[in-house]
Amino acid sequence: MNTRDIAYHVGAKVLVCIGADDPIIPPDQRLAFEREMNEAKADWRMNLYGGAGHSFTNPDVGRLGRPGFAYDALADRRSWVAMLDLFDEAFGAAM
Repeated sequence: MNTRDIAYHVGAKVLVCIGADDPIIPPDQRLAFEREMNEAKADWRMNLYGGAGHSFTNPDVGRLGRPGFAYDALADRRSWVAMLDLFDEAFGAAM
C-alpha cells in the first residue's frame, strides 16, 4: 500500500515534524506528502525545523555517526510542544 492509498483512509489528525536538513526526507517528498494529504482532505500539519536533521529528538543518534543525523534540543522541545498541542486539540481537557 503506498502513501496515496493510506491517505484516503486517514481519519485521525496527522502531525509530521521534520528537520529541514533531513537527508532521508528531501523537499520533493515533503511536497508529495502535502499533495496527498490535501487530495485526501486529511486534517494534517507539517512542522519543518530549520537546521535540524534526521532523528532530531533522539539524544543518542550521534552515536550512529551518519551525516545529517543529529540531536537538536530546540527542535526536540518545539516538536514536543506541537505534539501536545495536537493532543489537546484531539482529546481536549481529557489529557
